Formats: sequence, structure tokens, C-alpha cells
Amino acid sequence: MNLALLIVVVVIVIYLASSVKVVKQWEEMLVFTFGKLVRQTGPGLNIVWAGIQRGVIIDKRIAITEFSTDGTLSKDKVPVTLMAVLFWKVSDVRSAAIAVKDYRATIDLACQAALRDVVSRSDLELLLSGQRRLDEEIAAQIGARAKSWGIEVQNVEVRDLKIPDSLQETLSRKAQAQAEKEARRIYGEAEVVAAEEYVKAARVYEGSTVAFRLRGLNVLLEAVKSNQNTLLFLPTELTDMLRGIAPSVSDALAPISQQSQSEPE
Repeated sequence: MNLALLIVVVVIVIYLASSVKVVKQWEEMLVFTFGKLVRQTGPGLNIVWAGIQRGVIIDKRIAITEFSTDGTLSKDKVPVTLMAVLFWKVSDVRSAAIAVKDYRATIDLACQAALRDVVSRSDLELLLSGQRRLDEEIAAQIGARAKSWGIEVQNVEVRDLKIPDSLQETLSRKAQAQAEKEARRIYGEAEVVAAEEYVKAARVYEGSTVAFRLRGLNVLLEAVKSNQNTLLFLPTELTDMLRGIAPSVSDALAPISQQSQSEPE
């Protein structure tokens, strides 16, 4: 009799132990009795009677789903491989457990379908330059579908975009040509500004011979300052200017020379 009682006690203890469920802080549990939802519980110890009830635990933390398209044709018929990441979480535990059989697998399929749809409706130029628009459009499509499943879409980030190597070379040459075109345009604008300034300077020099001569002397002085042996090619105007300056210097030094000669030794 004592042995039978001991067996009964052991069986009861094992049954109670198997009926205890621990729900973590970031989880919620749905309890079904004979297939019918009877309650929704939060974190802590919970009793789910084994054989009678079943507990479904749902993780409510933010999850990450990686998805991609392999060789999907864009609107302009270019094969594109696009890789992206979806950040999402369960917002409605009941819908996630009841409305869809496997919400994780369903989210993965929805991501791939949305990505293919966006790629097929976009040109390659838009795929390369409009990453933020792609993120928002993909997230909007997935979010609209997943809302009825109790899933809240946080955001989508496109990680990488691959195109054929031959097309990469073509786009690289195009970018180089565009950069060279922009550089030539900037250089042309600089030439126009410089020409306008030269015209202003010429007008000043035209009205003042002294200013023109001082400018020539300044250019000559800068050339002479160089420590290296420099061969100077002086324009005709500058040599004529120097010839014009020489008599003036001689006239200025003449009185000093005469005075020094008249002094007694």
C-alpha cells in the first residue's frame, strides 16, 4: 500500500513538473485548452496542464530577416541581385499565432516577393541612386501585408546590389566621363572669371603707365628671387619699360655724382 501511494505521489509530482511553463520577460504565452484559446499570459511561472492544454510562447523582441533576389530583371531588363535586411517584431501575439500558420516563414516569403516586385518596377539608375526610396517602398509593402498577421515592420535596409561585371565597366566609364565633363565645365568657368579680371587689370594699366611699369618690375623681382638658375624671357614691352626707367634713374643720380666729384680730396 505504501509503495502504491509512493508511485502515485511520484506520478503527480512529475505531472505537475511537466505542467509548469516559464515565460521570459520578452515573451508572451497563449494557452489553448483542447484547441481553444483560453488565456494569454505574461512573464513568470505558468501552469499548462499537460495532455489537456498547450502553451504557445511568442518572442516579442525585434527580429532580423535577411532576404535577396538572385538575377531579377529590372524595368530596363538588367539582371540585378539585391540583398536587404528587414527589422520586425510581433505586435499582436494572438494574430501571430492564429492568423498565420508560421509567421516567420511567411515574413520571409513576403520579403522576397516585395523585393522582386520593387526591382521589376524600377530602372537600374533608380536602383543605384534611390536606396532610401527602395527601403521605404519595400517596408511599406511588407508592412501592409504583415499587419494582419500581428507583425510590425520597423524598417528595411538594402545591404548590397550586384550587377553583371560587363555592365559595371560600362557604368564606371560613364561615371568617369561625367566627372571629366564636370571638371572641364568648372575649368571653363574659371577661365571666364580670369579673363574678366585680366580685362579689368588691362583697363587700369591702360589708364596708368606707372601702374603698368610697377607691375612689370614686380614680376621681374619675383623671378629674380628664385634660388635656381632661371632663364628669363622678357617681353618687348617690359624691356622698353626698363629702358624708359633707366634715364630717369640716371637723371636722379646725376646731382649726387657731381657733388661727390666737386668735393676736395
